[in-house]
Amino acid sequence: MTGSGRVVFTRGGMDESAHTVHVAVVDGSGRQVAACGDGGLVTFPRSSSKPVQALPLALAAPELPADELAVACASHAGTPEHLAVVERLLARSGSTVNDLRCGTHPPFDPDAAAALIRRGERPTSLHHNCSGKHAGMLLACALNGWPRDGYTDPGHPLQRRIRALHAELGQAELQQVVVGTDGCSVPAFALPLHAAARTFAALAQPSGEYAGALERIFRAMTAHPFLVAGPGRLDTTLMPLVPGLVAKMGAEAFYGLGLRSTPHGPLGVAFKIMDGGERARPHVALAVLEALGIPVTPEMRALAPAPLHNWAGREVGTVRVELQLREV
Repeated sequence: MTGSGRVVFTRGGMDESAHTVHVAVVDGSGRQVAACGDGGLVTFPRSSSKPVQALPLALAAPELPADELAVACASHAGTPEHLAVVERLLARSGSTVNDLRCGTHPPFDPDAAAALIRRGERPTSLHHNCSGKHAGMLLACALNGWPRDGYTDPGHPLQRRIRALHAELGQAELQQVVVGTDGCSVPAFALPLHAAARTFAALAQPSGEYAGALERIFRAMTAHPFLVAGPGRLDTTLMPLVPGLVAKMGAEAFYGLGLRSTPHGPLGVAFKIMDGGERARPHVALAVLEALGIPVTPEMRALAPAPLHNWAGREVGTVRVELQLREV
């Protein structure tokens, strides 16, 4: 284990707060090649697991439109564009919003949330950021002949299959994939950080029996970055700026990156900010990309500005990233 990284926020020339970071980097074969901190840290990727959770759907529906596959991998913002694609995906299995078991929250997008309020409407499960994933799971059940009832239960055939895929793609033993419950009620699977990185390496360099489905997921997410997240969010803004990059955020400041073109060949990356401080995520993402030889353009740098400004526009501090990737 090497020393962990930090993202430090300063004020008045003093360090005011810091976020501890662990990073794992694997190559296209799944071999861990670099780390910062504990590459074996067992943690929950949360929504960064969505490309793996969508794999049974991609395998069962090879002709599924790319936008619907992208929203099945999404933590979407609840805009009208997102909802329209989720509704199409639901209709394919004869399902409706009443079949979704993800729960309800207002749209992440402030404009979409405000529009609901103006119309005097309450959010439904369709607005939940995971509704596309759940719609995709319902279709995967229908296509595989599995019951739709209980599709969120850990013992359901779909969830058992998804757990096995995490282990297989992560090159981990099944018992290493710890089962918890996610915010949307499906199982959340914890696994070593380097195993999570392998799932993104599999997207960056698909091979084996799942190659075609993984390639479709990669192409869907990179072709429709808006559907994967939404206005102003990191996945949506970062992917178009880095050719050959697939990226997926997870709750509590997890992040996964699959890179097809680096000086080191295809790579998979996973990092976890230990206190869940999501404000540090873009700073870590850019630092990791730069360390791996990806040129950081001004457009990319604008996603994680180092100067800190107050509400009056005055510069009051800075952000400092301390992250050194070491070969392992």
